[in-house]
Amino acid sequence: MIGKYPQIGRRPVARALALGAISAIGLAACGGTSSSSSATSAKRVTIAFISQGTSNSWAAQLDAVARKTANQLGVKLVYFNGQGNATTQLPEIPAAIAEHPDVIVLVPLGEAADTGPVERAMAAGIKVVLLDSTVNTTNYTSLINPDAATAAVPLAEWLAKKMNYKGNLLYAGGLPGNATTILYDKGFHSVMNKYPNIHIVNAGNTNYSISTAKQLAATAIASGRKFTGAWGVGGEAVTGIMLAYADSSIRPIPPVAGAAATNGTLRLAVQDNIQAAMLQFPPTDSQVAIQTAYKAALGQTVPKYINISTLPQYGDIFPPLNKYYKPQYSDDMYVGTNNVLTDSELSSLHLLK
Repeated sequence: MIGKYPQIGRRPVARALALGAISAIGLAACGGTSSSSSATSAKRVTIAFISQGTSNSWAAQLDAVARKTANQLGVKLVYFNGQGNATTQLPEIPAAIAEHPDVIVLVPLGEAADTGPVERAMAAGIKVVLLDSTVNTTNYTSLINPDAATAAVPLAEWLAKKMNYKGNLLYAGGLPGNATTILYDKGFHSVMNKYPNIHIVNAGNTNYSISTAKQLAATAIASGRKFTGAWGVGGEAVTGIMLAYADSSIRPIPPVAGAAATNGTLRLAVQDNIQAAMLQFPPTDSQVAIQTAYKAALGQTVPKYINISTLPQYGDIFPPLNKYYKPQYSDDMYVGTNNVLTDSELSSLHLLK
């Protein structure tokens, strides 16, 4: 969830992609440090992990899962902290190249700016695996990325059906020009354009802000217009919509879709009896990235593109939601992280109550 508040709410719950017994590891993030396992392989692999970095809970979970997976595989993982800022992250890429790793795993924060360094890494014979975002070149080894357009379609179909294919739909947008927002909208509109009796009422763009989303939704609700469904671009938008309805006198609250699934959005839906459907933007996909990088380092063929949203463990989440909500964990935990990290490791990330 690049450069955003830990996106609240993105399918059945993620299952751990276990590769063997998992040992406890240190989860603290610090630039230029490495983690390794006592396990050995025929070739000791070095992976430079250029992360989004210590910017929010989603990123912390992403990093912890990457470290754990590397430890499990016996990989030397050299960590570079982007600190949630494209400008800060950019010089970390040539610094990683200078380490001469077998593979770089990069969470790109600057689509255009990161393009040149990625191409230079490839030219130097260093394989590059992109995670959770893209750059302006196809000259990389593999891309592991959720596709909000793919994931949004079943959610939009579910919502249209819940609305009986008619009525006013309260829409709260994301961030104009943002790649994730564009993909959300692509999937959403591909469905809603089929149903002319559903009237989309645009409340405005939330800019990935819960408070803005709540204000926009509250204004729309106060207008007196009746809504038979609601859609939010991203977890912040959906959370704001839920909070606005919870504060209103309208009951039952109409069905809501579009969030990226965290324990927090699940809690709101369960406690306020809201029918909600959510997609996943899972931090546990760093497990897939490290596994893919490891295979590439060993000379195995890896897919050019892995669409996380099509994998069963990262599928959309539909009611009943109480089977996914875990009251023992904090709101910031993303669905499925508890299937990869132990409670002790979750506690170190402040995700265990």
